[in-house]
Amino acid sequence: MRTLLPVILSIAAASSAALAQNSDIGVLFGVSAPVTTVGAGHVSASVGGSFELNYAAQVHESKAGQIYVELPFFVNVLTDEHVGPGSVVSGVRDSIFFTPGVKYRFTPASRVSFYAVAGGGLASFGRLVEVVGPGVTNINSRSTTAAVAFGGGLDFRLTRLLSLRFEGRDAVTSSKYDGASHHTFFVFGVGFHF
Repeated sequence: MRTLLPVILSIAAASSAALAQNSDIGVLFGVSAPVTTVGAGHVSASVGGSFELNYAAQVHESKAGQIYVELPFFVNVLTDEHVGPGSVVSGVRDSIFFTPGVKYRFTPASRVSFYAVAGGGLASFGRLVEVVGPGVTNINSRSTTAAVAFGGGLDFRLTRLLSLRFEGRDAVTSSKYDGASHHTFFVFGVGFHF
């Protein structure tokens, strides 16, 4: 990810200067609430977090709103622990989404904007599981598949260059991962406008 950030920022700077259009970079985070389950002879606990880095360049503007080309990059990580009779299972799952697309934004009030997004690209899922039972087992795997994403959000402008942003997206994959083909994210953060 350290090498990806300079590339995204370079593309953002170059395309903004070349197109002479409005652009923004969004940095957003989300956390899933910790869940603990206690049953007969077992205890389970899990917690997760999400991160989004998003660059968008305006390509069209009218009275009805603005259209942007966007490059969203999402990372979601979930850790879970299970302790049961004769075994301990520790797992880390991550999902990475890159779904370039379009964003339509309209501004009903001077500081408030709503937007809708849609795009397609790739999703990559990784899993690291360690099981201590009779013996020790390590499972490390990664799979990549096609994905489409859609959603929407709210931008509340604090200044000309900074806004608070809330967003929800659903990424749909062509193959199921952990029994699901829908992967929903709710994130909150800031938008930098230039």
